[in-house]
Amino acid sequence: MLADFFNALLAWIQQNPHWAYLGVFLVSVGESLTIVGLFLPGVAIMFGVGALVAAGALELWPTLLWAAAGAVVGDGASFWLGRHFHQRLRVIWPFRRYPALMNRGVDFFHRHGGKSVVLARFIGPVRPILPAVAGMLDMPPQRFFTVNILSALLWAPAYILPGVVFGASLGLAAEVAGRLATLALVLVAVIWFGLWLVRRILRFLQPRAGFLLTRTLDWSRRRRWAEPLVAAVLEPDRGEARGLAALVVLLALASVVTTWLFGGWLSGLDLYLFEALNNLRTPLADQAMIFVTGLGDTVVLAGVLLAGGTWLLLRRSYGAALHWLAAVASTLILTRLLKISVAAPRPLDLYDGISAFSFPSGHTSLSVAVYGFLAVLIARELPLQRRWLPYTTAALLVIPIGFSRLYLGAHWLSDALGGLVLGLACLALFGIAYRRHPAHPLRWPSLAAVTLAALATLTAWHTRQDFDAQLTRYAPPPETVTRAAPAWWEQTWQTLPAQRHDFRTHDRQPLNIQYAGDPGALADALAPAGWHRPPALSATGALQWLVPNPEPAALPVLPQVHDGLHDELRLVRATADGHLFVLRLWPTTWRLDGTTPLWIGSATELQLHHRLYVFSYLVTGPDTAAALARATTDLAERCEVAQRHRNGKALEVLLVRDCPRAPGDGPRAKTLGMEPTEGAGAIKATAP
Repeated sequence: MLADFFNALLAWIQQNPHWAYLGVFLVSVGESLTIVGLFLPGVAIMFGVGALVAAGALELWPTLLWAAAGAVVGDGASFWLGRHFHQRLRVIWPFRRYPALMNRGVDFFHRHGGKSVVLARFIGPVRPILPAVAGMLDMPPQRFFTVNILSALLWAPAYILPGVVFGASLGLAAEVAGRLATLALVLVAVIWFGLWLVRRILRFLQPRAGFLLTRTLDWSRRRRWAEPLVAAVLEPDRGEARGLAALVVLLALASVVTTWLFGGWLSGLDLYLFEALNNLRTPLADQAMIFVTGLGDTVVLAGVLLAGGTWLLLRRSYGAALHWLAAVASTLILTRLLKISVAAPRPLDLYDGISAFSFPSGHTSLSVAVYGFLAVLIARELPLQRRWLPYTTAALLVIPIGFSRLYLGAHWLSDALGGLVLGLACLALFGIAYRRHPAHPLRWPSLAAVTLAALATLTAWHTRQDFDAQLTRYAPPPETVTRAAPAWWEQTWQTLPAQRHDFRTHDRQPLNIQYAGDPGALADALAPAGWHRPPALSATGALQWLVPNPEPAALPVLPQVHDGLHDELRLVRATADGHLFVLRLWPTTWRLDGTTPLWIGSATELQLHHRLYVFSYLVTGPDTAAALARATTDLAERCEVAQRHRNGKALEVLLVRDCPRAPGDGPRAKTLGMEPTEGAGAIKATAP
C-alpha cells in the first residue's frame, strides 16, 4: 500500500539522514551534469525532496545546502569538461549526437554572456549543456564559479520550496483525511500526465502536420468516393458544408458501430476505479469536485460559446464563429445519439430522461468542443513555438472536468474516455477545416479576455444558484438502520467501528465514544467543565498558523473524516498542565428505537506541530487514554455513562446518553461504579 511504503520511507530516512542527504547531493550533481540532466527528472525529484522536508523526514537548511553543493559540483564538472576538450567536445560521444543542442547552447551563451550560467539553471533546454559550453568558449574559471555558486544558492530553494509548500498542504489535508491527501496526489498525477501527453502530441504533430495532410489529400484524389469529403476539409478553395455534414454522419455511424463492437471491454476497470474513487470521497473534495464539474455544465459552456461567438460575429469573423458553433453542435448531437443507442446506466442514479444514460460523458465531450475550439482559434494567431499554450490551458480545464465526473459517480471511466475521443474527433474535423480555409486574423487577446470573463462570471453565478442542489444530487444515498436502545447499551455497541476509517483499511485513531441523543445537549452538558467549540477554520484563523509561538487553544482545529463524513461536533478543553483535548462526533446510520440518532466519536489529545520554523498547526496525538479519562469524568457529572471494553481488551469505549439540554434540568449526576455488565467484560456507570 502506498501509505505504508511512504511511512516506511520516512522512518528509514529519519534513521539514516546522512544517506538521505547524500542522495539529495547526488541527484543535484546528476541533474546539473552535461547530457545526464536531459534524462534525469531532477525537477520532479527535487519537488519530492521538498515534500519529505515538509513531512519532517529532512531538515530544511541542510537539504538546501546539500542540493546547492551538488548543483555547484555538477556544473563545475561540466565546465571543466568543456574547458579540457574545447571544440573537440562537439565531435566526441555523446555530444556529437546532439549538435542542435550544442548550437543552441552556444547561441544562448553569446547572447547573454556570463548571465547565461544563471539563466540556464532555470531554462530546461539549455540547462544540461550550458556549463560545458561556457568552458568550451573559455569563460574565466573565477568568474564562472562565482556565478555558479550564486545561481546554485538560488536554484536550490526555487526547486525545493514548492515541494515543501505542497507537502505542508498535504500534511494539513492528511490531518483532515488521508483520503483527501491521496486524492490530491492522484489528481496532480492525472493532470501532469494529461499535460505531458498534450505536449508530446503537439511536438509530434506540429512539424509533421503539413506533410500528413498533404499525403491524406493525395490519397483521397486516387479514390473517387473519398476525394469530395477530404477536399471539403483540406482544400482551401472548396466548399465545406456538404463534406463536413457527410463526415459528421460517417463519424456518427462509426461511433455507434465501434461502441456496439467494443463496448464493455473496460467494464472491469470501470468498476474498480469507481470503487477506488468512492473510497476517496470526503466532504471537502465533494465541494471542490462539484465546483470543477460546474465548469462543464451546459449553462456555463453555452455562455462561453455565446460570449465568444458574439464577439466573433461583431468582428465579422463569421467563419470562425460558424466553425465553432458547428463543432459544438455536432458534438452535442453525436453525444445524444450515442446515449440513446447504447443506453448504458450510470454508476449512480442521478438524472432523468436521456441524461440518465451514461455513455459517453457529455460534460467531457462538450468541454473538449467548447474549450478546445477556443484554443484552436487562439493558436492560429500565435507563433509556432507558442501554440502549445492555449492547448495546454484547455487541457487544464478539460482534464479536471472529466476527473470530477468519475469522482462524483456520474460516469464510468469508459464514459469519460468515450466523451474525450468523441470531442477530439469533432474538434479535429472542424479545427482542421477552419485552419485550412482563409479567415480574417483575430485579435486573440480580446477574444481570450471576453471568454475568460464569461467563464468566471457564469461559474460564480451558477455556483451561487445551484451549489447546494448539486451537493444534494451527488451525495451518496443515505441509509438508516433501526436498533433497540437497550440492546445497544448492553451489547450491539460492539458492532460499530472501533477505529476511524479514513483511507481503505488505514486506521487513524480509536473511536472511543458512542452517544445517543442530540449533539447540542452533549455540548451543553460539557460546557460547565470547560469544553467549548474551537475557533472556526477561516482565513483569519488560518493566519494563526504563521504565529511563531502560538497558544494551542487559539489555533483552529481541523475537521476530520470518518467513513467519508466530517465530524459534526467538535469540542476542545485545555487543562492547567498544558494539555489540549478534543472530542469529536460523527453521525451513524443508526436510529435507536427508530427516533434517537446514534453518534460515534473520539476523545483524543491535540499536539502542536511545528513546520519550517514559521508554520504551526494542531495534529491528533497517538495517546487517547488521558483525553478519554477527562471526557469520562466531565460527562459523568451530568449524563448517564458506561465504560465498555472490547472483548476484554484494554481499548475502552464510553457509552453516553440522557444528557440535559440546559444546566440544571437533566437527570441527577452519576458516578462511575465498578460493576461488570453481563457478557461484555465492561465497567458501567451506576447511579448512587
